Amino acid sequence: MYQVEWTEYGKDTYAELLDNTMSVSLDAAIALDEKIEKLTDSLATFSHICPRSEKIPRYRRCVISKNVSMLYEVRGRMIFIIAVLDNRAEHLFM
Repeated sequence: MYQVEWTEYGKDTYAELLDNTMSVSLDAAIALDEKIEKLTDSLATFSHICPRSEKIPRYRRCVISKNVSMLYEVRGRMIFIIAVLDNRAEHLFM
């Protein structure tokens, strides 16, 4: 088992994305939160479930939906959630 930890930036980007989603649809925000929770639970067992990021290979990128991706990094037995991002915006990571 791996221990999953959120970075401060990961927490901030996730909270911002969840707030933006909630302003459009509470149901969509709840569904997104459930998908993220399920994925983080899966990462504790399957650390390499998502492919490497093309831009920054030390990070792995999970596509949650057509508009949302999550970046994480595996270090030993630890998984660090780096960011939860809107795929429609430009980012350093994508």
